[in-house]
Amino acid sequence: LQASGLYTNLKTDEGIDGWALSHWNLSNLAQKHFIDDALKKMVLKKDPFMVEEIFHELYQNSNRIMFGIAQATSAIQIACWDIIGKATKQPIYKLLGGRKREVNCYASMPRGYKPKAAVGAVGSALQPELGGFKAVKLRIGNGVKKDEELIKEVRDAFPDITIMVDANSAYHSVNEALKVAEVCYKYRVEWLEEPIPTDNLAGLAKIREKSPVQIAGGENDMGIFRFEDILSKECFDIVQPDVTRSGGFLQLKKIDAMAEVKGVQCIPHIFGFGHILAANLHFVMASRCEWCEFPFIPDE
Repeated sequence: LQASGLYTNLKTDEGIDGWALSHWNLSNLAQKHFIDDALKKMVLKKDPFMVEEIFHELYQNSNRIMFGIAQATSAIQIACWDIIGKATKQPIYKLLGGRKREVNCYASMPRGYKPKAAVGAVGSALQPELGGFKAVKLRIGNGVKKDEELIKEVRDAFPDITIMVDANSAYHSVNEALKVAEVCYKYRVEWLEEPIPTDNLAGLAKIREKSPVQIAGGENDMGIFRFEDILSKECFDIVQPDVTRSGGFLQLKKIDAMAEVKGVQCIPHIFGFGHILAANLHFVMASRCEWCEFPFIPDE
């Protein structure tokens, strides 16, 4: 699996570097221009400890539209916290409140496996030397019949593991998504992620209301106002913001708090390595999250 990302580097007058990696996608070049031409001048000479002040200046000056490109602004927030951690010689998760030292992880598989190949990939993830995972997430969304074949093959091969599935918004009708949910229930799937596009909140609310398994989503949603809308419409049992997409650590802390009030779990989306994984893991360790997603790319 090959992907590219955009690194953001902030440096203080004391020579402390703060780094962040934006989630890879087609907007990398746009993010670079947005930071260089718009955000940079708003961050220069700012105190990196004043993260909320920086956040609100970026927010106000982008007409409150989640800063144009949320990944770019998220990166600035994360880089500020990197500076704070280095200046105080403390890990970010402790600065955010430090809630735990251990968390359950699941191996998040890439898309494209046929049933037999999926069994082989999952078997790799269970090997102690490759992580010893006891939970995996499969990518589905190829039609109800093919999805069932994939899930059944893995469940039959590994009856005792926890299985999650992610449709990546592949379905476009509530009825079809509910058929997939029934398949998930049949094979004891923990949750069904993004069965339909996440801009269809009314449809997601209907699916959640009728689904026999938990519905998860939110990796492509940004900011507290968007998540307030999602939570008020009762779209998900589990929200999945991403530190590198949703505005940085403090925005995620607020999203998590709103979800907690509603009785909804918050389990961040993480499908990236290096700084993307590290940033989200710091949030997980400072929150009530019950699972941590870990991208698992088996050797071919």
